[in-house]
Amino acid sequence: MPALCRSNRVIRLMNNQTESHHSVINKASLIQEEENVFQLLIEGIQDYGIFMLSPTGEIATWNQGARNLKGYTAEEIIGRHFSVFYTQQALVENFPQYELEEAIKHGRFEDEGWRVKKDGSTFWANVIITPVYNSKKEHIGFSKVTRDLSLRKKSEDDLFRSLVDLKESEERFRLMIEGVKDYAIFMLDPAGNVATWNEGARKIKGYEAKEIIGKHFSKFYGKEAVDEGYPQYELEQAVELGRFEDEGWRIRKDGSTFWANVIITAIYNSKNELIGFSKITRNLTEKKQLEEQLYRANEELRESEERARLLIDGVKDYAIFMLSPEGYIATWNAGAERIKGYKAKEVIGRHFSMFYNREGMENGFPQYELGQAKKNGRFEDEGWRIRKDGSAIWVNVVITPVYNEVGRLLGYTKITRDLSERRKNEELMLKNRELLKINTDLDNFVYTASHDLKAPIANIEGLVTLLKDEMGTAAVDHQDVLDRIDHSIIRLQKVISDLTEITKVQQDESAVEEVDIEMLYEEIKEGLSEQINNCQACLIAEFTEHKLLKYSRKNLRSILYNLISNAVKYATPGIEPEIKVKTELIHPDTLLLSVSDNGLGIDRSQQGKIFSMFKRVHHHVEGSGIGLYIVKRILENSGDRIEVESKVGKGSTFKVYFKLK
Repeated sequence: MPALCRSNRVIRLMNNQTESHHSVINKASLIQEEENVFQLLIEGIQDYGIFMLSPTGEIATWNQGARNLKGYTAEEIIGRHFSVFYTQQALVENFPQYELEEAIKHGRFEDEGWRVKKDGSTFWANVIITPVYNSKKEHIGFSKVTRDLSLRKKSEDDLFRSLVDLKESEERFRLMIEGVKDYAIFMLDPAGNVATWNEGARKIKGYEAKEIIGKHFSKFYGKEAVDEGYPQYELEQAVELGRFEDEGWRIRKDGSTFWANVIITAIYNSKNELIGFSKITRNLTEKKQLEEQLYRANEELRESEERARLLIDGVKDYAIFMLSPEGYIATWNAGAERIKGYKAKEVIGRHFSMFYNREGMENGFPQYELGQAKKNGRFEDEGWRIRKDGSAIWVNVVITPVYNEVGRLLGYTKITRDLSERRKNEELMLKNRELLKINTDLDNFVYTASHDLKAPIANIEGLVTLLKDEMGTAAVDHQDVLDRIDHSIIRLQKVISDLTEITKVQQDESAVEEVDIEMLYEEIKEGLSEQINNCQACLIAEFTEHKLLKYSRKNLRSILYNLISNAVKYATPGIEPEIKVKTELIHPDTLLLSVSDNGLGIDRSQQGKIFSMFKRVHHHVEGSGIGLYIVKRILENSGDRIEVESKVGKGSTFKVYFKLK
């Protein structure tokens, strides 16, 4: 090394006894100067530990690089034996002394190994030990240069482990490939010739390795595929795309065919040169046969399902649909659309609880139905359900759980039938029975009252007449009381007459005839002329659209008479009454007869009561409260109806709806 040459030069200069004293002084000065420069150079090196050893191995010098590597200061280490840097194993083997001996023997010793720092940690070191001689060839010590190669050592160790792992991995992979029996896994050279062969390939293809290695892989293809160049096409696609996968018929050694899944992958070396292909083949014959069986079964099932779907979709009197296990709607038929009012796209995916009222949902009844169906195999119920427009319908519901062949719940079928008409008919029948009983009781009462009260009232009337005769001229003094008695008797007689009229209405079987409404109106108008003239009422009639009606003339007269007389009777004081009577054909089978006025009007809270017996709104006007009741009973008996629209102070409109026979 250059530094050591300079050191030898210094020693030779110092031992030159032939030079003159003056020359010695000058040369010594130069040598001292060179030594100082050299010392500074050595001290400045920080990546190498460079120091001197005595002939026996004690440390004589110490540079900054040595301090960085070893961790010792010069004061701590100079004078100590350099074996302090060696591991226990090296000391046992006396390796430090061996290094010095080898350096003297060969003029230089180089080694790599573990060395120990001051803190006890180890590092991988490159060491060069060189013996140093003076000008007289006398051994005066050793120079020792140490370099830390720990990072390089780690990289080499990592690389070695990687190579070992790779070798083991390759061996395992080779054993794995050779042991695979369900897949044919082999290599092709770039031309497509078979290069390797595994047990799976032998089992699937039928060839032994010695029979097939070196042969072109097109041997596994049918004549048509070979003529079309399909094997070569597969290799080209693998090169172009990196991988090619296909399924098709392949040929065994014995000439039989099997359905194969094939994956061909292009293999490249580190220089990106194509070195061949890997080919993996799997026998999918059973899978292919199963798929074909499943396909046929699915086709039959699909046709069956299509027939069932068309059948269900064609049913319009029942809502038939499927629910998921959680209760979400999965299918929807025409009957469901008709009954529920929803289109399929509006309802599929939503929970079937949407058809239940608030109370049912709050009580968890939809979920209860599913639970009962799952528990008992079927659930049936009748109740109210809600349509899209918010209206309620009375339905019969049958929910049945649906399971697959392994017993897993797939969902539920739900069949709903609208029984609103039946429910309505049942309610009407019940109501009719109740009304019949009430009407019978009422008729009995009316009949009894109308007949049993006639005699007492006649007696009272006779007694009053007798009393007047007995009083003579004194009757004048009590005329007011007597007039009141007469008035009360007249009112009682009117009530009895009205009750008798009610009895007649109940039992009425008047013949239906074609009635001219306009002529009947004129007849009633003439009969009420005195009352009309007294209040100066203005009557307007519009019968241009429909004048004739097939009805009981007597009953139609009673209806029209009561409505017009009430309009005259309940006029607003101080305002000239205006009464309008009109007919209008609102539907081919419905005639509307309306009587409107500008009279007192009826409060909304009272409008539902005015058709009841003896119910009156305005008590300051004479009346018995039976007229509108009779009108309503007549219309109910004929299957027709009456409605009222009214505002207090504005007037009223009574609308009578007749069904045209």
